[in-house]
Amino acid sequence: MGDEPERDETERYEADSEAERYEAERNEQQFDEEARVERNVADFVDEDFDEYATPVCSDDDEDGVEKEGYLRYIKGSGDLKLRQAFDSLEAFKKAMVDYVLKHRWNIKYVRWEKDKSELKCASEAEEGEEQCMWKIYCSYEEPLQKWLVKVLMKEHTCMRSGRSRLLTQEVIAGLFVDDIRENPKLMPKEILEDIQKRWELTATIDQCRNAKKRALEIIKEEQDLQFSRLRDYRVELLESNKDSSVHLETVQGDDGSDVFYRFYVCFAALKKTWTSHCRPIFGLDGCFLKCTTKGQLLAAVGRDANNQMFPIAWAVVDVENEPNWRWFIEKLQIDLNLQDGNGFTVISDRQKGLLNAVEDLLPRVEHRMCARHIYANLKKVYPNRADMKGLFWKVAKSYNTAQYNKRVDEVKAYDMDVYNSMMMKNPKNCSLAFFSPTSSCDDVSNNISESFNHAIDPARYMPFVEMLETIRRRAMLRIEARKVISMKHRGKFSIKAVERVELEQTKIRPCQVYPCGHESFEVKEKNSSYKVKMLERSCTCRKWEISGLPCRHALKVIVEKKRKKEDYIGDCYLTSKWRMQYQTPIEAVHGVNFWNKTDEAVIVPPTEDTDSVLGRKKIPKRIKGKNESPSKKKTKVTQESPTKISRARRTIHCGRCGAAGHNTRGCIGIGVEIQRPPKKNKTSSQQPMLSQEIN
Repeated sequence: MGDEPERDETERYEADSEAERYEAERNEQQFDEEARVERNVADFVDEDFDEYATPVCSDDDEDGVEKEGYLRYIKGSGDLKLRQAFDSLEAFKKAMVDYVLKHRWNIKYVRWEKDKSELKCASEAEEGEEQCMWKIYCSYEEPLQKWLVKVLMKEHTCMRSGRSRLLTQEVIAGLFVDDIRENPKLMPKEILEDIQKRWELTATIDQCRNAKKRALEIIKEEQDLQFSRLRDYRVELLESNKDSSVHLETVQGDDGSDVFYRFYVCFAALKKTWTSHCRPIFGLDGCFLKCTTKGQLLAAVGRDANNQMFPIAWAVVDVENEPNWRWFIEKLQIDLNLQDGNGFTVISDRQKGLLNAVEDLLPRVEHRMCARHIYANLKKVYPNRADMKGLFWKVAKSYNTAQYNKRVDEVKAYDMDVYNSMMMKNPKNCSLAFFSPTSSCDDVSNNISESFNHAIDPARYMPFVEMLETIRRRAMLRIEARKVISMKHRGKFSIKAVERVELEQTKIRPCQVYPCGHESFEVKEKNSSYKVKMLERSCTCRKWEISGLPCRHALKVIVEKKRKKEDYIGDCYLTSKWRMQYQTPIEAVHGVNFWNKTDEAVIVPPTEDTDSVLGRKKIPKRIKGKNESPSKKKTKVTQESPTKISRARRTIHCGRCGAAGHNTRGCIGIGVEIQRPPKKNKTSSQQPMLSQEIN
């Protein structure tokens, strides 16, 4: 009886152990099951319904459709299999082209109908050899509603010839349409060489020529489609970038359609940043569009704290003339709050329409003329003046009137004609000696606009909306990239500003400093003396005032007095300013599929008749006088007339000395006895010929 409690305890322990073991096994089994599910979920790939095969519905068993699914074709792979399915006949044809480009076999279509298509090997067997039996047959399967590969002989028994019947001009056009869009000057010969290099196939030069023509037609069709969504694009820009300025203007065509006229965009992020944190200076310039639609891209570009370009606004117009420049500047005037231009600086070339528009709309603006364009015009007139370039740029980069007058006298002593031509261009408009210091910028050339034109050059080849989107996207990416660079920079002032100060400091050695009191100093450099006022941040040379960076005379004082250079650099170059200029981003824009469609009329691209619609008269060519040489035309090789023999050219002889090649007027043998050349006897065989020529 005494063992019973112990036995009960043992049984109870064994029962508990059994329960725990059972629970552990169950938990382990459950863990394995959960682990298996986790593995399956981890390996699961969501199906792309455009690429993967759709399983056959069980309801189709009665129609005799097999339960297993069909195979998918991976686009661009060029790998063909039996039971591959395609959504359309076009998809099957593209797969055939992929197959040719990858494997380089010569195949051809032998059957093409509404619901079936068949291709065979196009190689021709030699006499006594068997024909290659490769073929593929694809037809439309009604229950699946897809095109299905039902016959496929995979192996070729022939040899590759380097040609393919499927490499047609239409196919070549599709392969190179992107390349031609970026470079419309791509030559047919270059297309042929690229085909041989990329796919080890060859084509004819005529195929490549026709393919380029077809590619240009495709680009034109894309252009028409882009213009049709232009109103939708404008609405999308305004919705995605609030407070932006987007203006679209059209004219009415002869058929009553809305023809594109001009388009302007200034994003809120750009105009707010420029008005708040940038120097009051911007360049204006236009560049040609290189796509199928003729036109000009006008742009306003400023400078940031790192002396790099800062795009502000751009517009597309049909031509660079005064009305379009006036329209563009009116939009800028509102967006940038320019008013009458007082306190602002504009840099541009001497385009007549632009000059008139700026003078009328911004009468108090400082208008600098691009020195590079002025020199280019001088060079055209005087192409062989070796020293003219250096003399001209010394005039343009003169910071004070004394230096300017000295350099102008050097040009006058060099060549009076060059001097007169330069003075007709009014060099005061492009010389630093006459510029205002309000902009803290010593630009004499419109390089900021040229940099912008170069940056957007690839976009100028693209269809219209794609071009505008590329420019916007590049500006958006540029803001983000500059933001990263400015945030990483640890100096008090921007990188370019510090580099310029360091370069200027290398020129202080010849300078000698003499204190004058009240933070004024006289600095002697060679035979000249300059008065430097440290409190006013000015120097007689005016370089400090114009650029906002200490000149070498001020730097000599700073070094001798052991002061910090950072205390004398303009605030417009502060790193904090630089960072603020790239804090506000351009917002992303939805893709074309997400644009809301407007109810307004569709816009059509401009045509050559747009000038007549706008009431512009074509300027007739000047009629030349009777003593002027006619226009030069290419000589054409003409066929000989069957009824008339062309007159042979005669060699003239001098009537005084008898020598060939000149007449008596050009003879230098005065006093020499006249020796006329002997006359040839006219034969009877020559007589009919002369009479026939005369008649």
